[in-house]
Amino acid sequence: MIAQPGRVAADAARRVPVTGVFVALLALAEIVYATLTHPAAQRFAEWASTNVDRLRAEPLGPMIVSAFVVQEDPLPWLVVGGVAFAIVEWRLGWWRALVTALSAHVVGTLVSEGIVWWRVQHETLPASALRQLDVGTSYVVAGLLAAVVAVGPRIARVVAAVLLLALSPALLEGITGLEVAAVGHLTSVVVGLASGLLLQVRARSSEPRMTPQPF
Repeated sequence: MIAQPGRVAADAARRVPVTGVFVALLALAEIVYATLTHPAAQRFAEWASTNVDRLRAEPLGPMIVSAFVVQEDPLPWLVVGGVAFAIVEWRLGWWRALVTALSAHVVGTLVSEGIVWWRVQHETLPASALRQLDVGTSYVVAGLLAAVVAVGPRIARVVAAVLLLALSPALLEGITGLEVAAVGHLTSVVVGLASGLLLQVRARSSEPRMTPQPF
């Protein structure tokens, strides 16, 4: 009996519920953001920015919302992020995929902005750096791509690795100067790779083991 395409799609969607929520929220956010006037979009981005000043004043809201504010090339980020999220969730389960995505975004943000704070304190950056714009879903996507390299099927690992290499000049631009985006991307890749490997090991260790049967 041949399965109907609609049923196959529904079964697949049930296997990756968090991916569905992420894609829906990101798509909705991108549509709404695109409809805002330039001044309104700028005000919203400034509110959602995870710079040092905003994290001091209101850490929770910006930390969550900033991942859904995509100012450039929204469709590629949506597609790549959705596919990478689905692969990680399919392989590891919903909560492990969510932990990977959140860890990449949060740790990437805290490390990059923490370096900004430290450099301002030591007067190697102006105080205005504490208010620079820092939004986007790229930390999430970069972390998930790295996790795919760790846990995905062989072809998915190759594609994710090639994509990361192709994007690395843009993602790591300014790394020698410790620029925020470059540091955040590098951190998120390391976190995604480490999270994927660690969670895969934990997932395997929690699987029930077959007891050898006597002959």
